Amino acid sequence: MLEVVSRVTRILAAAARLGCIALCLVTGLACIALGRAQAQSCHTVASLRPTQPTSGLSYRVALTGTFGSFADAAVSGEYQGLLVSGLISHPWFSAELYLPGYRIAKTGSHDYGFGNPGVDVRGHVYRADDDTLIAGPELALTLPAGSSNEDLAMQHTMLMAGGFLLWQQGSYTVLAQLAYGRALTGGHAHGAGPMPLVSPMNRSELSHAIGASARIHDNLRVTGRLIGAVNLFDHNGAPRELVAPGLQLVLGPLDASLELQLPVVGKPFASRTLVSVGAQW
Repeated sequence: MLEVVSRVTRILAAAARLGCIALCLVTGLACIALGRAQAQSCHTVASLRPTQPTSGLSYRVALTGTFGSFADAAVSGEYQGLLVSGLISHPWFSAELYLPGYRIAKTGSHDYGFGNPGVDVRGHVYRADDDTLIAGPELALTLPAGSSNEDLAMQHTMLMAGGFLLWQQGSYTVLAQLAYGRALTGGHAHGAGPMPLVSPMNRSELSHAIGASARIHDNLRVTGRLIGAVNLFDHNGAPRELVAPGLQLVLGPLDASLELQLPVVGKPFASRTLVSVGAQW
């Protein structure tokens, strides 16, 4: 019986990896929206609220708490993090800045420090008059200004280029992203595989994120995301795929989100929970 279960597990993992590759190649989408639908990544909770048509600037600030655990043959432990982000949006562009900080505890040791700060710029090249469909290019950059501990931050710059598509209709919102990322300097640190431990990336990878939300009450939305990447031109890299169900509470300009992230391909972590609060105006 155990052998059958093991075989089924291997088959499902292989199918999920093929699905990840197919998703990246076939979908051809990208996801970052403006204002109330922000960039998706595995270390922040995307605010999947429908946007409202606007002719001026809008702003968003958010705090995201991260609670993760990891375990493999070499090391086990846990980490907690706090990410501060700010977003400014215009009908035709948006830009986001973020800075994470972490505490990590491994067997016999612990440490504190900043992760890699980053910036994300998007152009809203196509925008329907009623905002039901928005699409355009995206450029993201993480900077080597974090901790010297390579479990907490990369010691090199990462550049990610891609695009996004946002669709929203009534109670439903769908956000999709496709991007290629690569280490620009000091990528040799990735020789041991994806890094840093608190938010692993490959030296060269094709990543995607697809998120959807549906309103189930005037102030409550159910959300779900599929986030992953395939290593490209990086023999030491590893694919990863996460499923992330969640809930989002909306109270006027304020929102709060809870999301559970579980890996289905690879082992970027054992499990991770994100708790986020935000405000926009």
